[in-house]
Amino acid sequence: MRYTIFAFILALTLSAGGAKAAEGPSGSGFVAVDGPSIPNFKGMEHFLEKFPQATDVNCKTKGQFTEVNFIWNGLRLQAFYNMAGDPVATSRFITIDNLPVPALMNLKKDYSSYVVTEAVEFDGIEDGLCYYVTVTGPKNTYLLHVSTSGTISVFKKMKQ
Repeated sequence: MRYTIFAFILALTLSAGGAKAAEGPSGSGFVAVDGPSIPNFKGMEHFLEKFPQATDVNCKTKGQFTEVNFIWNGLRLQAFYNMAGDPVATSRFITIDNLPVPALMNLKKDYSSYVVTEAVEFDGIEDGLCYYVTVTGPKNTYLLHVSTSGTISVFKKMKQ
């Protein structure tokens, strides 16, 4: 499962947003759902059931997964589906203040000389809720895996 999480987080860190899919004529792979058309993809039935009022929907295939970027109830979210169309995870960028208190306390204690540059809430179907936080220091930048209980581990060391 680590490889799956790595693939998602790598996709999240490499793209701050998705490229918008082009509109096409009826029958061109887009489906009209009470408003604008959305691209057709494996897992779309689940997506439409779970996020019925989604807008600004676009998707792209990254490796073994389909990444769906969209807005739902005012939140910019991402949903990930495997190639069979099964849901794998959802994520969203959050502010540091939205991290659990134990995580904030441990970040302040263990990474006090670092600046938090972004935080992602990641809810995997198999692994549950966790967070990925990017911190930048004078010499290093790290992508940290943060549990809901506040446990922090280095997920990836990145170049400055």
